[in-house]
Amino acid sequence: MNESQNKSYKISPWTAEFRDPVIERDYCRTVERDNARFLRVALVIWGTLLMVFVPLEWIALGNSTAFYVLFAIRLLNVTALLTLAFLLRARPHWVSWGWPVTIVTILGYLLFFAYMRYIPDSGPLGLAVLMLLLFSLYVFVPNRIPLNNLIAVVGISTVMASSIMAGLDAVGLLYMAILLIWPVGVGYFTALRISTGNRRAYHLLQQAEQSNSELQREIRRRQQLEKELKWQAQTDPLTGLFNRRQYELLFNQEMASARRNKTPLTLGLIDLDHFKAINDKYGHDLGDHVLCQVADILQQPLRDSDIIGRFGGEEFIIILPRTDVDQARVVAERMRLALSETIISHQGQTVVVSATFALAELTPEDKDINSVIRRADDALYEGKDSGRNCVVCVRAA
Repeated sequence: MNESQNKSYKISPWTAEFRDPVIERDYCRTVERDNARFLRVALVIWGTLLMVFVPLEWIALGNSTAFYVLFAIRLLNVTALLTLAFLLRARPHWVSWGWPVTIVTILGYLLFFAYMRYIPDSGPLGLAVLMLLLFSLYVFVPNRIPLNNLIAVVGISTVMASSIMAGLDAVGLLYMAILLIWPVGVGYFTALRISTGNRRAYHLLQQAEQSNSELQREIRRRQQLEKELKWQAQTDPLTGLFNRRQYELLFNQEMASARRNKTPLTLGLIDLDHFKAINDKYGHDLGDHVLCQVADILQQPLRDSDIIGRFGGEEFIIILPRTDVDQARVVAERMRLALSETIISHQGQTVVVSATFALAELTPEDKDINSVIRRADDALYEGKDSGRNCVVCVRAA
């Protein structure tokens, strides 16, 4: 990842969000389902804890208006929490948006103020609960830090305003402000550290994924290059047929298999008739085109196990495993007829070509491909002398 990309992953020291809104949005999409699942659990626990205090209020207030007002506010708060938890299943993006949980959290302040009105003696307990709520807000509720700051400001401002209206003196107000700001500060900087760490981990993950992607591309490129180099090492660059090195290697393998399994093996040489005249009359461009077209025609009657290569110039070689010379002759005749019946066109010029075929079957005396080629080459000269465009066979002794 280059320097400009690293700059895009800069994190704000005040909000612990990526400065680049696109990257921040991608990060939120990555974690929103996990955060939504965690938030649903937190909301259910929050709602459960709220209902735990109902029996205690009944003991303190009995069958009174104050109890039913507090119960109604508590039930409203729990309903809002559970409704949000339910809606988050289908709307996990609300976690990244932040406003739904912000509104529900601010709604929870109603219960605190109702306590101050209907149970004045609960002030210290209510203050402790509010301090815990402010700290938990930053640490346990997945929400954007700026919105958590808004919740904290609304809560502290409302409590301070209520305390002033209740006649609390300046010392008491200062004491209360310090008590409320302390959990907000601790929670805020804790949330900054956690959120910053999460985003740095996301940045490192992106770097690792990009490096892995680049590595995979390089591996694929090298594999393709290796494949191309292997292909180039095995084939004739003009016709795409096997070159001498490859067809000799394959012949040796087939020769070993033929002798091991006692099956026939036939080699054939194919020489185009009067090819020099084509080159001289029409030029090498047409000559090269003819060679490519001939290579395609010669491959058509062959099996997948058969081998065809360029012997050199206008000559080709075929290797037919598990095929005796009589069977090979049938294949060669198909090739010969296909060649003589095909009109080859190139840039407005047309030619018809023919070829002479010579077939030699492997014998026990043959030590390598060269001895078979020599016998086929001798037969090829016989075919040329007898008029070309024919198939000549050399039978095994």
